[in-house]
This record gives sequence, C-alpha cells and structure tokens, in this order.
Amino acid sequence: MDIALDWLRLSDSREALVFVTAMLPVVELRGAIPLGLSLGMNPIEAYLLSVLGNLVPVIPVMLFLRYVAGRLRRFTWFRQASDRFFKRVKARSQVVRRYGPLGLVLFVAVPLPSTGAWTASIAAFLLGIRIRHAFLAISVGTLLAGAIVTYFSCQVL
Repeated sequence: MDIALDWLRLSDSREALVFVTAMLPVVELRGAIPLGLSLGMNPIEAYLLSVLGNLVPVIPVMLFLRYVAGRLRRFTWFRQASDRFFKRVKARSQVVRRYGPLGLVLFVAVPLPSTGAWTASIAAFLLGIRIRHAFLAISVGTLLAGAIVTYFSCQVL
C-alpha cells in the first residue's frame, strides 16, 4: 500500500490518482470526482475515470468474501460472529432485500456516506444476490451516483 501511495505522490498522472482514489473504500467516487475536478480535469474525464475506478474492486470483493466466508465458517467462533453480523446487516438493508438488484441500484445511486460500491458488494454477498446481477446493479448505481456527484461538484467548484 505504501508503495502505491508513494508512486501516486510521485506520479505526474492525475488520471492515475483519480482512478486509484475511486478504488479506495470510503472515499470511492464521492472523493475522486471532486479531486479530479480540483486537479483541472474536465468533468466527463473525472466522471469516467472515477466510475471505472470505483467498479474495479466490486467483483474481487464479492469473490474474496465468498472464499473467506466459506473457509472460516468451519470455525464455530466465526460462524457465530458472522451470523450476528449478517443479521444486523440484513435488518438494515430493507431496500436491498425488498427490491433485490434494483435495491442495490438505489442504495449505490444515493451518494451518501457508506452507500458506495464497496458496501453494496458486501450487502450483495450477504443477501445472496448473484455476482452478475449484483455487478450490473452496482454499475448502474455507480453511474447514477457519479452523475450526481459530478453535477454538484461542478456547481461548487
């Protein structure tokens, strides 16, 4: 991680900086688009790089969770802890449970803290939504969220 951050600091590529920033959990495109605009990128370029960067981790996160959860569920302590955690997540994800992939679109499209592609990937895994359906829904939600963030960022900057 430190090597990547050092490379980004030394890199003259603002495109790479925006793309990698969009891949980061928590920051995602909500931070990458304003960053790109503040670096002098045109709004379409900042939007496209941020959306693409934000979508890169979606499938690996879901595959990683499937693999790790499958391996660790053999241990009683993990199974009990994960069951409690899954119960809390499922209780808070009523929109996603009710509407499935469409709920993921709505969840991701509203650009609020903790409603990005990373969280949606985790929610899709926990709720058993198939990866291809989840990826499509998260992609549409990310496109919409990116448009909203770009619009408001252009109004402010």
